[in-house]
Amino acid sequence: MKKISLFVSALFVSTLSFAQTAEEVINNYVTAIGGKDAIAKIKDVTMNYTGEAQGASLEIVIQKKTPNKFLQAVNVVGMGEVQKQVCDGTKVRASGMQGSEDITDPEKVKAVAVQAVIVPEAEYTAMGAKLNYVGKEKVNNADAHKIDVTIGAVKMTEFYDVASGLKVRQVIVAETPMGSQTITSDYSDYKDVSGVKIAHKLNQDLGMMQLALTASKIEANTNLADALFEIK
Repeated sequence: MKKISLFVSALFVSTLSFAQTAEEVINNYVTAIGGKDAIAKIKDVTMNYTGEAQGASLEIVIQKKTPNKFLQAVNVVGMGEVQKQVCDGTKVRASGMQGSEDITDPEKVKAVAVQAVIVPEAEYTAMGAKLNYVGKEKVNNADAHKIDVTIGAVKMTEFYDVASGLKVRQVIVAETPMGSQTITSDYSDYKDVSGVKIAHKLNQDLGMMQLALTASKIEANTNLADALFEIK
């Protein structure tokens, strides 16, 4: 009986020693993509993507500049720019084919400003993010750590590959004019950009539409002008 008790106790301790926390998963990801020192050296980034959605060819440009400037422009080949979102750190302007809207509500601006961070995961602690480790799930037939992330009004579920430590999926519920929309983003084809690995392939499930994007070029530290993010 004593031997059995010792075996059970040893098994319990062993299980505890391999228990995963959300913070450990995030730290492993930051290390896997290059580490905090390499990330801190990137002050701005420009990402150019091409892809297709519902038979239309798309060109998407995303630009970020620390600490809180963000721009995303969507162009449809043959139609020109159909959507644009700009954040100057204090307000957001969202424009499209039906006009533009300025957003000044602090919580909504904060939700967009999060996207301006070069690697948000490396700043989760500074952002006051609440992290909860859920467990493991299969993502594309591979084991992944599942984490719930809450930053202010923003709530996400993220998945990190157990073997590589890399982020492979994010699920977020966004509020749109048509109501709540669940957006599932899958990340792959990580490549080095100025010492930091960035996913070069992004597949998004928008519910009624599938979007497959491939990075044609990603550049860092090109000294993006503040004028790019001005909202007049």
